[in-house]
Amino acid sequence: MAPKSIENPIWMNESNAVQFFHEKVVEAQERQRLRLTENVEFYIVNLLCEQVRMNESEDSENCLVLILKKALESSHVEKIALYKKLADTALYFSGFFQEYFNRKSFDIKYYVNMGESAYGELSHLLKGKNTYQETMSQIYQEMSKSFTKAVEILLDISEQTTHQDQIRSTLSIYDAWLNTASAKLEKELLARGVHPIKINSRKVQ
Repeated sequence: MAPKSIENPIWMNESNAVQFFHEKVVEAQERQRLRLTENVEFYIVNLLCEQVRMNESEDSENCLVLILKKALESSHVEKIALYKKLADTALYFSGFFQEYFNRKSFDIKYYVNMGESAYGELSHLLKGKNTYQETMSQIYQEMSKSFTKAVEILLDISEQTTHQDQIRSTLSIYDAWLNTASAKLEKELLARGVHPIKINSRKVQ
């Protein structure tokens, strides 16, 4: 595998990292002349922030087929978590690792189809439950319908960096800073336009 309804938007009151990625998503929409819904915008920003916080040990399994197999064999609650992981992994890799797909025999359409289907399944699993789950069902339905647009936005953000590895390097530096609070790492982040701040993370479930 490759290297590795919301009335008060999250980016209005959380970390500068969220604001940073929100700005990138907005700029990408302008360049690509695309318009995402507020829910899809929020979800993409949150996904990027989760990548900042993620350690390699927390996401060692990126094989979509194996994640899907586990989901099909799991309980209802476990299915939700696994389908989310499947959909998010497909989206992130489709947007940020297209050069990798070009060098290998993997077909990006496979990832796109898997991601669209997984978000659609999430919407189905949560539909008709409590108010929060019904809201998330609607968001996942939007993610399924807007998957291709979301990939284009992530690809644009990737291409706007100096090199594809640059954004991954920034994410790695941020992750290391979260764990060490190193002054040196903080200076490197500031030089890249990222103002690090430690907060209690709010994740989409």
